[in-house]
Amino acid sequence: MKLQPLLLGLLLGALLVTGAVSASEPNTAPEQSQTAEPNRISEQHKLTQQLAAAEAIRSSQPVRFSELLSELEAERSSLSNEQKHYLDYLQGYQLSFTGKLELGLEKYKQLIGSDASPLLQYRANLAIVNNLAVTRDWPQGLTHLALALEALPNISDEAMRQNGLVVAAIFYNQLGQYELGLKYASRLENTATAGRTLCFAKQLKLEARFNLHSLETDSPEIQDGIKVCEQQGEAVLSNFIRIHLANVYLKSADSQSALILLTPHLAEVEATHYPRLIAEFYSVMARAHWALQQPELAEHYALKALELGKSLDATQPIVQVYETLYQIALQRNDYQTALDYHIKFAEADKAYLDETKTKFLAYQLAQHQSIEQQSKISLLDKQNNLLRLEQQLASAEAENNRLFIALLILCVTALLVLIYRAGRTHKRLRTLAEYDALTGVYNRGHCTQLATASLDYCRNSSQEISCILLDLDNFKAINDNYGHACGDWVLKKVASVCMASTRKNDIFARLGGEEFFLLLPGCDLDRAMALAERLRAGLAAIDTADSGFSFAISASLGVTGSALSGFELEQLIADADTGMYHAKKSGRDRVSLYSSELREQEQRQHQAAMASQDEFSAA
Repeated sequence: MKLQPLLLGLLLGALLVTGAVSASEPNTAPEQSQTAEPNRISEQHKLTQQLAAAEAIRSSQPVRFSELLSELEAERSSLSNEQKHYLDYLQGYQLSFTGKLELGLEKYKQLIGSDASPLLQYRANLAIVNNLAVTRDWPQGLTHLALALEALPNISDEAMRQNGLVVAAIFYNQLGQYELGLKYASRLENTATAGRTLCFAKQLKLEARFNLHSLETDSPEIQDGIKVCEQQGEAVLSNFIRIHLANVYLKSADSQSALILLTPHLAEVEATHYPRLIAEFYSVMARAHWALQQPELAEHYALKALELGKSLDATQPIVQVYETLYQIALQRNDYQTALDYHIKFAEADKAYLDETKTKFLAYQLAQHQSIEQQSKISLLDKQNNLLRLEQQLASAEAENNRLFIALLILCVTALLVLIYRAGRTHKRLRTLAEYDALTGVYNRGHCTQLATASLDYCRNSSQEISCILLDLDNFKAINDNYGHACGDWVLKKVASVCMASTRKNDIFARLGGEEFFLLLPGCDLDRAMALAERLRAGLAAIDTADSGFSFAISASLGVTGSALSGFELEQLIADADTGMYHAKKSGRDRVSLYSSELREQEQRQHQAAMASQDEFSAA
């Protein structure tokens, strides 16, 4: 079973807020017998001091704490009844602290069912809430939290009352019931007497307000909370508050302010060695750097967050990290890595949503059970109609369960249908937007985006890049003689032959009509010319029998590269087009490499044609 570090740490920390104090107060120690002999009173007082001493060091000196419990267990026969209950409580704490949560639960539940003092039963209920939160048994946790809150008005120890409010606020925040978390955090803030407890109250209140979307960047409570926690040396809690504020900055598109807030405290956060805090801190910094178009820094912090996140369950910061890494890989055109991160993002997001739904259903179930319990109490008061009302309640409960299950199945089915249809629509729209409907290769618009990014990359990394422009010869005659269906067959066949000769990172697109474009990153002119010649030969070798007609297919290809035309897409296409038309003028079915002489020759021919046209117009 994987424990949730944040919840375990905060709840145990909350229980320790008043642990040492309560151990030394009279109402947490067993009552001394007023009728025993003097030596018996002395012995009881000594045992009381031992119990108090054990609780005082239960987290700071766990080894010594264990030794004291062993000594007290050896003297169990000398303990009073209340002292035995007190020892059982400490033993339950020891079991829970060492990870034996189920055994600890058994100890605490035995206390609740015993004749222990109300205060000790109250503390046992709070401890049970902690253990059940760690094991994610939310329904049982809500049940025992309700018992603790029901006993809260009868607790005279103010420190213990505040302790219960801390546990309630933490539990409801973790459960996603932030309205209730805010309610108990506000009550705690109004009654807190100790600085550390006040720090807890402010952090929990700000956490609830953040998740309720009622927190603004200029909220004075934020800086006040940070100040209080820093005065108490609570680096973990003060930096959780900063994370909430940074997230508000990110939501308002002020990523620079988020970094200005977090960066000075990076070393302080790392020094806490608290995985959940550090992972959330890295996650926010990664998203801030990504929003500022700093992909290297964004990737750095995202990967660091991911490394720490391996020990955590699927949480929203980890989901956001995967999404950031996916966007970075997509920007770099590293589609395989982008796909891998997108899959992990989808899996983490689903796990996070599943956990959220589990908590929500647990709360709804607890509410339902609470209402049901109140109904039963009301029914028991009406003894004259007891049997009839119990039968009605059973029938109503069964019907409610059937309706609830039917509604749940309907909602899940509707959600699955919506997800499926949204996925299909997204895929269809993406295909229409990025691919040529006939040939299945990139269309001109998407090709322009990919080619521009590839050219920028090659320019920045000082790599050569080549371009091939291909135009089918006499394609109009094929359409006229054999029909457009045959022409479509030719276009698809040409696309298939060309795609078979391209590399993974090459960009192949149909620009329109019978014209195709091939961009070759990291490819010099010699290799581009060789590939163009292979393409020409491959097209010439196409067997057209499958089309139902027999005819020859050929193409004229123009080749250029960054060494001749630079890294501007329009210039590359224009120069490759010049080479292609030179190939057509030279007899078709050939490859022509662009050169400046070809451009000059084309310009001279154009000028001569214009002059002839002018002379003709004058005549």
